[in-house]
Amino acid sequence: MSRRAFDAEVALDLAVNLIPFLIILFFVVLFAAFNPWGFSLLQSTLQFAILLLTAGLLALVTLIAARAIEGDEQTRRE
Repeated sequence: MSRRAFDAEVALDLAVNLIPFLIILFFVVLFAAFNPWGFSLLQSTLQFAILLLTAGLLALVTLIAARAIEGDEQTRRE
């Protein structure tokens, strides 16, 4: 019997990345709704680029880690 990709055990292992991801998304929404420094095209672009790039890289690293955990023979209990 083969395991389903990204089952509950793998999701639990990767849940530690959910909190930083949610914090980053919180700040994206917060800065989009209320920008305490005002709007400057360069500053706002850099600010959102840094936050969104960090969130994207975190999601990518989480996906790669999930595939590595899923492919590891020691974590399989068949």
